[in-house]
Formats: sequence, structure tokens, C-alpha cells
Amino acid sequence: SLECELKQQIFWRDKRQEHCDKMGDIVLYKARKSSDFETIVKGLERWFKDELLQLGDQLGPSEEESFAYSFHRLVHSKNFPEILQSEKNYAQIIADLNRRMLQQVQKLASKQEREMEVCINQLDISSTPEDINALLTEQCIIRNRLQKKFESEIEASMGHQKFGYRKWITREVCKKLHSHVAATPVESKTSVVVHEVPCMEESFTIHLGSQLKHMHNIRILSADVTGFCTSLHSDLSFSGLNIALGLYSNSLCGVVVLTSSRDVEIDPNIIRNANLSTEFHFDQVTTQLQKVKSEIHSKFRKCSKLKDGTKLSHLKSGDFFITKHSNLSQSHVIFHLISDEPLKRPCDINSRHPVFLGLRNILKTASQQNVTMLTIPALLRHEMSEEMTVQWCVRRAELVYKCAKGFMIESSSWGGAELNTLQLLLPSKISEELFSSLAGMVSHVFRVSNPKILVDRKSNS
Repeated sequence: SLECELKQQIFWRDKRQEHCDKMGDIVLYKARKSSDFETIVKGLERWFKDELLQLGDQLGPSEEESFAYSFHRLVHSKNFPEILQSEKNYAQIIADLNRRMLQQVQKLASKQEREMEVCINQLDISSTPEDINALLTEQCIIRNRLQKKFESEIEASMGHQKFGYRKWITREVCKKLHSHVAATPVESKTSVVVHEVPCMEESFTIHLGSQLKHMHNIRILSADVTGFCTSLHSDLSFSGLNIALGLYSNSLCGVVVLTSSRDVEIDPNIIRNANLSTEFHFDQVTTQLQKVKSEIHSKFRKCSKLKDGTKLSHLKSGDFFITKHSNLSQSHVIFHLISDEPLKRPCDINSRHPVFLGLRNILKTASQQNVTMLTIPALLRHEMSEEMTVQWCVRRAELVYKCAKGFMIESSSWGGAELNTLQLLLPSKISEELFSSLAGMVSHVFRVSNPKILVDRKSNS
């Protein structure tokens, strides 16, 4: 009861005060009887430090900060190839588990399909509709049980890998600090960026700004957006070098992915690719999505004071949420932008559309969070459709180009990192003629800088 709880608190308060008074009397008695005040003071100082270390707040760096420092130091040393090899070995284990899960699930599905076919063929002979429903229910339970078994095994393996990887990184850095081995210089990130060659691409260099000009690289390319979100160790590319050197730096890579869902859901291909290997630096993508959902849920409940059981509002067009990755091939950050435009019925929109406001907010967030390379959909669509005529594509691309240019000029007043490279992503199935037309518009809208050649006429004459 409340009375008993209060009595217990008063009892412990009195006993604590009694103990402190007793210890103070002992110290004063020793001080009066002894002339060695320095020893007494040192003893008091030692007791105070021990108590403060035991009960005081820890003001040192957190575990995440210590690991970030250790990784950044080690990745710029001669141990860098060893780090990449270790990550590939870990990724191979997870890939094998996923492959085995897929094989077992497919094998079970084939077996259940045969059982169901036999049961249906025996309908009204030796089986009834109730038997078919019961078999279907039993098959779903068995299939879900098998799926959960493998998912639990993969999750446990990822947890062990993450713990071992972080412990190994910290241990190697401690060895270097004790041995005072100098770090091996590694080339800057911009000189080692390696990309998969897209179907079509063209690059431009521009200067933006009213008074103080800033140089930017504009790259227009045709590719599948999931190509920027493939598993880091699924092939023999050099993407791991780019991603590892970019982590904990001021040069992050981001990509904008459109999603039509107003719930916190993303492309299943991105989830599958992200779960093909362990995420050593952040939470797994599924955990990140759960945290985003929980945060949005609490925000809606605070703003609208919803009661339990009341249907919550969804995200609206122009909103976006972020997932962080270190195990994808060309992206550290993915901006998931909500778009309500129908997939098979493109419509005409203007610069006041919420999606453009969301795109502006994404560029502002990227500038504040040191994202210096950003990929955006040039048509605000990831796939081509029959309704997307040439005239519609030209109008949409021009609108996106002009808005992006305005946002980039405005970004100079936001502070933070400058956007060095803007990639304009076109759908992979776009025709060469249309790609050439849209690429030609880049130099017209952004006004590409051409070098001026000065000639001394006097010397020529």
C-alpha cells in the first residue's frame, strides 16, 4: 500500500543519513587524534572518486561513438582489405541461410501443392469441402512455422556477427594504439567511387549562385532504381570500397525512392537486398521501419489526441522517411518519398504539388546531414508506361529540372554540406531518342558552363 511504501522510503532515508553521520564522526575523530591530515584528505578523496565513478552519470563517449571512431580509424589503415573480406565472409553465411530457407520453402510448397491436388481430386469421393479447408489451414501453419524457424535462425546469426565484428574492430584499434603503427593513407572518396555502368548516361558541370558561384556535377542516367539498392556483397564489384570510406564522413550518398503507400512500407526488393547481409553499423531495415512506425504513431496520437482503437491518419503525399544503410551497393541513405500519383495514369502537376515540397525538404535534410551525392527521379516515376508520351515526359522533366535548380540555389543559404553531385534518374526502359532529348534539356535549364578562350589579337597580328 501507499503507507507501507512511504514508511519504507523514510526508513531508508533515515538509515542512509545515520550511516553518513557515523562516517563523518569517524573522520572527525581521526582528524583530532592524528596530525597526518594529508593522509586523511587523500583517503576522503579516494572514497569520493570511487563513489562518483560507481554512482555518477557516465559522461564519456557512448558505445556507438567509440565504434564509429574505431571503424573510421581502421578503415583508413592497411587493415582495410581485411575489413572488406571479413564483411564478405559474413555476408556469404547469411546468403547461404537465405538460399537454404528459399529452397526449403519451395520444396514444402511443391509438396503441399501435390497434397492439395490429390485432396481436390478426391472431392465427394473420400474428402469433403471441410477436409480441404482443414488441409489448407494446416498447410499455412506448417509453412509459417518453417518460415519463422529460418527467420529466427538468420536473426540470431546476424546478432552474433554484429557483436563479433564490432568487438574485432575495437580490438584491432586498441592494438594499433598500443603499437603506435601509422595509418596507411587511402585515396579520398571522390577518387575511388566506382559505379555500375548504366544503360545510358551523360554528365555536366554547372555553376550556380547569384554572387558566389558553386560548382556542381549533374549526371543524367537511365537505370533501375533498385540498382542503387542492391546487396553490397552480392557481386565482385568495388562498391564496398566506396560505401566503407563514405561511412562516418562528410560525403554520404543518398537516393530518393518513390512509394505510393501511405503506410510506412518500402519496396520489397530493397528489404530483401538489405537483409541479405548483416547491418553492422545501423539497425536492420525491418527494425528501422518499426521505429519509424512507432514514432509516427506517437506523433499522430499527440497531435490529434486519439483514443485507443481510433483509426490513425496515414502519411500524406510529400512526406518522407529515411532508412540508413551500410550494406547496400551505392546508397548510405534512402529517402522514401510518398507520392499519390497513379502508376498507370500519369497526371499533370505544377511546382506547388506536395511532392515538390517533399523534394525540397529532402534536399534540405541532405544538406544538413552531409549527403553530397543525391539521386532523384527525373520524371518522378520509376517505370515507363504507355500513357507517358514524349510531350508529357518533356514537360515533366523540365519541371523537375527547374525545381531542382531552384532548390540547389536556395541550399546555399541553408548551411551544411554542399550538394556536389546531383543524379537525375530516368526509367531503365526509356528510348534512346527520348533520353537524348531529356539530356539535351539539362544544359539548357542549368546553363552548363563552357570555357571561354581568350585570344591576344596583337600577338596574332
